[in-house]
Amino acid sequence: MDYEKLKIKGFKYWDLYLHKNQFPYIGRCYAWAKNNKADKINDMTKEEQNELFEIIIPRWNNSIEKSFGKQRPNIACFGNTSPHLHWHFIPRYNKKIIFKGEPFIPVNPGKNYAPYPKTNMDSETLQEIKDLISINL
Repeated sequence: MDYEKLKIKGFKYWDLYLHKNQFPYIGRCYAWAKNNKADKINDMTKEEQNELFEIIIPRWNNSIEKSFGKQRPNIACFGNTSPHLHWHFIPRYNKKIIFKGEPFIPVNPGKNYAPYPKTNMDSETLQEIKDLISINL
C-alpha cells in the first residue's frame, strides 16, 4: 500500500492519513508523528500535544461531520502493530451512512469498535473519501 496516496494533510508535527479500512467507519483516519524518535505516548512534546488536541482532532471531527453527518469520535493511541507514535480517529455513527451507493452500517454500537469486518475498497473510492475530508478540513 502506498500510504502517501492516503495522506490528507501535513501539519507541523503530524501527518493526517486516511485509514485504508473504511468499512464500517467511513472517515476513519490516523495522525502519524513526524518526530522519528517518538515511539510511545509519553514521548510526545507539549507542542505535539497542542497541535494534535487543539488543531488536528477538532478539525478532523468537524470535517467528518460536514462530510458524513453527526458522529461520536473515538480517539485512541495503541502502538500495537506499528511501533511509532500515532493516534487513531474512528468516527462512530448511530445510523447507516451511504457514500457513492455503498452502505456503511454501524458495528458494535455503544461498544468497542473492534472487531469489525475488514473489507478492501477500491483506490478510487478511497481517494474520493480522502478528497472530501480534505475539502472540509
